[in-house]
Amino acid sequence: MTIKRVAVVGAGLAGLTCARELTQAGLAVTVFEKSRGVGGRLSTRRVDWATFDHGTQYFTARDPVFTDWVNGLIAQGTVSQWSPVMRQPNPAEPWYVANPGMNSLARAQAKDLNVVPNTRVSAIKWLDGHWQMVFEEGAPATACDNATETTFDAVVLAVPNEQAVPLLQPHRADWAASLAAIPLLPCWTVMLSTEPVATTLQAGQPESGPIGWWARNDSKPDRSKNERQQDWVIQATSTWTEQNLNADKTVVIDELQKAFLVQLGVAQMVNIQTAMAHRWLYARRTPGLATLGSSLWHTQQRLGVCGDGLTHSRVEQAYLSGRDVAMSILNESPG
Repeated sequence: MTIKRVAVVGAGLAGLTCARELTQAGLAVTVFEKSRGVGGRLSTRRVDWATFDHGTQYFTARDPVFTDWVNGLIAQGTVSQWSPVMRQPNPAEPWYVANPGMNSLARAQAKDLNVVPNTRVSAIKWLDGHWQMVFEEGAPATACDNATETTFDAVVLAVPNEQAVPLLQPHRADWAASLAAIPLLPCWTVMLSTEPVATTLQAGQPESGPIGWWARNDSKPDRSKNERQQDWVIQATSTWTEQNLNADKTVVIDELQKAFLVQLGVAQMVNIQTAMAHRWLYARRTPGLATLGSSLWHTQQRLGVCGDGLTHSRVEQAYLSGRDVAMSILNESPG
């Protein structure tokens, strides 16, 4: 059967890349996203006084295909190199960020795609040779009312491993078991706007303590800057997050801010606005576990899986995984 209509579940970079490749090849693609916006961990929190990249902090480019894509975005001004001042020099490879926030990377990939937001897919069903989407109660009418918009020739799941497992279980129990064996680790993130702190440091990766990464967000290119304030992102380690997974946000902010003062070597900092915290339940792949390949695709069932949770939690891998499963689908639909 020729594949003409494809549903992609999840509008992170992997899902968007898959959808873009298929759309450019002439297939009809619908992307269903449970959140109101695209990008997943490519997220930027915007408030009246600042912006914060509270998910992915930066990315690197090693694969030639991904590097070509990044170079095109650099030429457009969507991506810039970032070299923060750190106690330890940056690695030899460049660090990149999207402008004016990390979610701009996802928005560039989502441009002109058919994305249905605020729509959680609760199940996928195989009926009469096609895939049928089943939506969680409360999904918008645009997603549910017309059966022709919920029936597809193929489905690609581009969601965190834990969310893919129940969707896969009735159809590919072996894939579900493999993904269940690769849990994604959580991460508490704190966002602070403060009066200027007496330090030249702009980012750090502590070797011990509750903080895994911190950065002065307004040190990145094309961010809002105010000489009377500094904007900080503090990300906890997975271990500390798991130990404090259900802690109140005020406790998380207080504990991580105290640890941050130690990292900066200052006695105190004055918050200009109320500090914020965000808990990522599925922040990165558990290191050291077996990989499953760049993507999964089953020809007879016309079912696929993509995402950085299959191999390595890197922006590059999310892009390559989405592209890889798209190429598998296009090989099923020549011409």
